[in-house]
Amino acid sequence: MAHVDLRPFDDDDADAVFEMMRDPDAVRQAAFTADDPSDRSAFDAWLERHRSDDRVTMLVVTEDGGFSGTAAAFTVDGDREVTYWIARHARGRGVASAALRLLVTREGERPLYARVAADNAASVAVLRKNGFSEIRRQRSYAPARGEEIDELVFALPPTLDGI
Repeated sequence: MAHVDLRPFDDDDADAVFEMMRDPDAVRQAAFTADDPSDRSAFDAWLERHRSDDRVTMLVVTEDGGFSGTAAAFTVDGDREVTYWIARHARGRGVASAALRLLVTREGERPLYARVAADNAASVAVLRKNGFSEIRRQRSYAPARGEEIDELVFALPPTLDGI
């Protein structure tokens, strides 16, 4: 595997992120997406909200210096959550696992949480590889699929480094 790193998000990343987050296969796999992943105005508004929120850490995943996805941490209802989205060209080679490991190392707050569609085996494996454990299964509405599906909630406990 090539060298994976995280860097701050900058304005020049917006187009690549928009294209990545509207890839039909990735949208279906992620399930919990924007109502219309092809709506650029909605994407730009979403991006501006997150970039201006000091509780959100938005990072770009790079592989050998090139764009390979995003990783982020944010707070919902007092819980610190992590997420990642890996571009099609970088999937299946350990980039997501390496990116999450780097993100977990940067995030000092514990526990950390993550949510994933129950049938997203690749993301479930990435979370488990990084020390996250399933703590709950629930039904949630998945805009990408237009229906409720099983969602798994994972946690990285306070006493585990995740690596």
